[in-house]
Amino acid sequence: MKIYYYILFSLLSVVTLQAQNTIINEANALIADQKYATAYEYLKDRDPNDMDPDVAISKSNLLLNYYIKTRQFQEFGLKDLAPNQDLHQLRENNATVRMFVYKPDSILNKLIRQYPTNYKLRNALGNFYYEVHLKYPEDWLLPDSVVVLNMKNNYEEANNNEVFDYWSLFGIGYAYLLEDEYEKAIPYLKKSTELNSSYSLSHYNLAFAYSNTDQPHECLASAQKAFELQVMPEYKAEAARLIAMTYEDLKEDKKALEYYRIANQTLPNDYNTLSLLLALEIKLNDGQYKKHANQLFYLDPDNPVIFQDLLKMYSENEKEKEFIEMMEDLKPLFRQNIPVMANILFHQAIAQYETEEWVSAKINFERARSLFRNLYSSGHSVFKVIDSYTNVIKKKKSS
Repeated sequence: MKIYYYILFSLLSVVTLQAQNTIINEANALIADQKYATAYEYLKDRDPNDMDPDVAISKSNLLLNYYIKTRQFQEFGLKDLAPNQDLHQLRENNATVRMFVYKPDSILNKLIRQYPTNYKLRNALGNFYYEVHLKYPEDWLLPDSVVVLNMKNNYEEANNNEVFDYWSLFGIGYAYLLEDEYEKAIPYLKKSTELNSSYSLSHYNLAFAYSNTDQPHECLASAQKAFELQVMPEYKAEAARLIAMTYEDLKEDKKALEYYRIANQTLPNDYNTLSLLLALEIKLNDGQYKKHANQLFYLDPDNPVIFQDLLKMYSENEKEKEFIEMMEDLKPLFRQNIPVMANILFHQAIAQYETEEWVSAKINFERARSLFRNLYSSGHSVFKVIDSYTNVIKKKKSS
C-alpha cells in the first residue's frame, strides 16, 4: 500500500510539474511575441490566488521587465505591442495601458513563508528590491537603505543555497559597493563576469572594487573590458575615465591623458571628465589646456565652483598669472552679468593675493564686494572671506 501511494504521489508530482512547465512556456511565448498584457492575464487565470511559486515568479518578472506604467511597483500598466512598437518609447509617451494590481513583495514573502526552502523565491524577491532601488531611490514605501539591505539579504540567502545567476551576483556585489565593502564585493562581481562575460556593468563594478582595494592592474583589465563592451556613451566614458585615473595613479601620464581624451570625446562636456583632463594637461603643460580651461568655464559660468576648481588647478601648478590673464580676458564678455563678473573679480583677486600683487588684489576684492552686495545679504560668508584677505593685505602693505 505504501508503495502504491508513493507511486501515485510521484505520478501526481510529475503531472503537476509538466503542467507548470506548460504554463510558463505558454506565457514565455506570449512575452516573446510582445503580448505582455495577454501573458499576464494568462498567468493570472492559471493561478488566480498566487499559490504557485513558479507562476508567481513569472508574474513578477513579467511585470518588472515589461511594464509601461507603474505605481510604486504595486500596480503595473501593460500593453500588447504591435511588431513596430517599442516598449521604452511607450513608457516615455504615456501610452494607454491596462492596469493590474499586483504586489510582488507581499506575494513573494507570503510564498517564502509557505515554501521556505524554495530559494528561487528569494532570488525573485531580490530582483524586485533591486528594481525598486533603481526606480525609487528616494520615495518608495521603505527607505532606500532598507530596500538595498532587503535586496542583498534575499540574494545572499538564495546564493548560499546554490540559487544564483549573474544578475543576483551582480546585485550582491553592487550592494557591498554601496556599503564601501569593496573586498567583499569582489568575489561576487568576479563570479558574475564568469557567468556572463558580456555584461559590461559587472566588469565596471569589479574594476571599481579593484580600484578601491589598491589593485590597479586588475582594475585596468576589468575597466578595459567594460569599455570594450559598453555601447552607451555615459557608461563607456565612465569606463575610459576610470582607466585614465588608474594610469594616472600608476604615474603613466601619457596613457592617462589618452583615455581622458577618449572619455571627453565619447561624452563631451562632462564636468568630471573635463576637469580631470584639464588638471593633467596643466600639470604636463600640454598645448590643449587653455582650450579646455575655456571649455570647462563655459559649461556653467554662473557656478562659483568652476572658478574655484580652475584657480586650484592653476595654483597647484604655479600658473596663477595665467589664471589672472584668463579672468582679465573674460571681463569684457561679462560686464553686464553681475554674478559672473563678481566671481571673476573675486577669484582674480585671490590669485593676485597668492602672487603678492597686493594693490591689484585689494582693488578687485573691493570691486567684487560691491557686486556681491547686489546678490547677498551683509551676513553672507563671502564678505567674511573678503574681509580676511583685505585685512592681511593691509598688514602686508604697512609692514
